[in-house]
Amino acid sequence: MAPDLSLTVVAPTPFFTEGGCSYRVLGETRAFIRMGVSTNILTYPSGRDWPGMHILRPRQSSRKMGIGLNPIRPLYDLELLRLLLRNDPSSSYLHVHLHEGGLLGRLEKALRGHSYLLDLEGSFLEEAARTFPWMAKGLIGAIGRSLEASLESSAGQVVVSSQGLFDALSKTAHIGPDRLHHVPDGVEVSDFTPRDHVSSEVRERLRKKYGFSMNNVVAVYVGGISPQQGINDILETAPEMLKAVPELRFLIYGTASQLNSLQTYQERAKELGLQKIVLFPGPIPYEEVPLALAACDIGLTWKYSVLEGSGKIPLYMAAGIPTVALETPAHRYYLGSDDSRGGIVTKDKDGAAKATIDLALDGSRRTSMGRKAREVAERDLSWDNVAKRLIDLHKLA
Repeated sequence: MAPDLSLTVVAPTPFFTEGGCSYRVLGETRAFIRMGVSTNILTYPSGRDWPGMHILRPRQSSRKMGIGLNPIRPLYDLELLRLLLRNDPSSSYLHVHLHEGGLLGRLEKALRGHSYLLDLEGSFLEEAARTFPWMAKGLIGAIGRSLEASLESSAGQVVVSSQGLFDALSKTAHIGPDRLHHVPDGVEVSDFTPRDHVSSEVRERLRKKYGFSMNNVVAVYVGGISPQQGINDILETAPEMLKAVPELRFLIYGTASQLNSLQTYQERAKELGLQKIVLFPGPIPYEEVPLALAACDIGLTWKYSVLEGSGKIPLYMAAGIPTVALETPAHRYYLGSDDSRGGIVTKDKDGAAKATIDLALDGSRRTSMGRKAREVAERDLSWDNVAKRLIDLHKLA
């Protein structure tokens, strides 16, 4: 327990929304609170409040904002800075998320001299360049890389959720090994009932909601819906997978960005004749995720970013379902090099489609791998362990 500790968390993101940075902020904060750490979260006006958490938001602006790039974000960040400066964290540790939070932390440090811990899930520049490739090129790209390096260099400690980002930053000169730490996403295992412990009646009821039967093999995705998450690849390979396994069905839960709307994906599925096969129900409240996953059979994450983490894999593992993932350092961290940790990591979308087919055809292997995944989640992926390590790092910041 740490009853005398106080933590100010700056989360420049819509908190709480389903997916992305919100899951990490939620998992860390719930564990901080269990440790007895007094925690204040400063976040955007958008998002929903979470019971038992002290959340501070700028009063003005809309509570409606999606994930990803948005032209209004700089205004939100300005409001967040004003809120941070009005709430003096001199008696608190300062914990900032994302490079945007790093900018706020650096400004606060310049004005009042407080150190901060920077909690990163990826590179802002890499994310922006997926939508606007020119942002990573020429003078603008050079300025962006220099700004990210400056924010990382200014932080007292830097933690990253992704093995790939850790490896990349380890090769730079601006962060010494004593300030850079790999702290992957965890999972609230107690929220989840393993798939093979959920009654067939409950699973059948959940499936009927989408027109699926108990004879169907359901592959599920939970998270942000965008091309870089591999959603287009799932759609493109779905006809091939259906030829091999006609009983296969797909649930793609999540929020789409403004540039890639949910309706766009639904229309694409209809064009492919998959409107009853690949469903896009939209975001699912976190509280409903455990039971929703228990009604499914295979978890999918076909994200290909080398630098980003992958917080959805721990969710699949806690739910006791096997995962099919593309080759990235984050996916390898969780799933290893064989199926002994409950997952299959493949080089490309064709390999992922084949792995999904193989699992769909082998029920006993799905069950065995799902149990292994749950065991790993229980043993290795507690948010409590993550929070304890973060508090230790704050004391060094």
